[in-house]
Amino acid sequence: MKNNAEKILFLLLLTCSSCSSIYRFSIDIQEPAAITLPVSAQNVLILNNTITQPENYGIERTFDGKSIRADYPLSLDSMVWSVVDAITAVLNESNFFNTIAIYKAPLRSDSDTEWLSITEISSETQSDFYDTENYDALFVIDRLLLSVNENVKTIQTGSLSSEPSAFVDMRADGIITCSMYVYGKEQPLITFNVSDSLFTKSVVDNDSILLFKEIPEYMLDELSHRIGNQAATHFIPTWETAERILFASYNSRMQEAAGYAVNHQWAKAEPIWTAELGKKTKPLDRAKIAFNLAVANEMQDKFEPALEWVQKAKEYLTKTNSSNNSKEIALIDEYISELERRIQNNHLLDLQWGKE
Repeated sequence: MKNNAEKILFLLLLTCSSCSSIYRFSIDIQEPAAITLPVSAQNVLILNNTITQPENYGIERTFDGKSIRADYPLSLDSMVWSVVDAITAVLNESNFFNTIAIYKAPLRSDSDTEWLSITEISSETQSDFYDTENYDALFVIDRLLLSVNENVKTIQTGSLSSEPSAFVDMRADGIITCSMYVYGKEQPLITFNVSDSLFTKSVVDNDSILLFKEIPEYMLDELSHRIGNQAATHFIPTWETAERILFASYNSRMQEAAGYAVNHQWAKAEPIWTAELGKKTKPLDRAKIAFNLAVANEMQDKFEPALEWVQKAKEYLTKTNSSNNSKEIALIDEYISELERRIQNNHLLDLQWGKE
């Protein structure tokens, strides 16, 4: 299944502990989207429903301690389109939707004095996009608020031959409000905010255009792309790296099973561990092998049997001196929690991918 596929990256870190060893390796696990859309929401149109903020609002800049003149206005109106471009790129790369498109004109034309307000998309406008353009979801940027705090100081080199330089200390902050509309619902399915910041402290040429136009606009553009990227990931499954372990020993059959596991041949390792489990009598040995069987089942996308095996491992440990096996108990308890979470997440992933 596409949503359950793991990209297994073995790091093969071998740690010795008495007569047994622990193999550590990493796997990539697909996490469900933070927001679950209807499966029918496959053709998404991205809309700019913002009013550009006034060019001096939230912009504070000084040069050698004095406020600079408003001779270097920043192109704030282009930043929302940087957000839109980033959202489009992330959604396209996810392959989670059929079509991603941009409506390339702003929807609002009301007064600049209303730029902080949020206006919902009317049902008539929604119908135009749903019925005429055949979109079934509208990703709407409702508001973008940016701020810049930039302090520039001249660097005195004391040398007539040196080019003049300046030290720039700047912080840019941004926050967007977004809504997702879906066909059949007049109100937004969800409205949420995303915020981020960027900082720089650097020495550059003492050039006014560079200092008060090019650098802050570059920072704001980068910040807008980051915010758009974060907003888009709310709606797509993502990949996260997790660590897994296996217990091994110097027993030849256990080494053979570990060799199969290292080469991703879990179906070959599993029967060896099952056979070895039947030979062992010590609860700790049985717990470790049961743990390995849990991992082998998880790697084959058999999550319910994996949970049953790790629960058996915990049962075996209850028959041992817990004070001597606190490390193993902690590992097993953590793995039980992780498998329970994966089972819940996979149900959600099946829903998001439209699997039965």
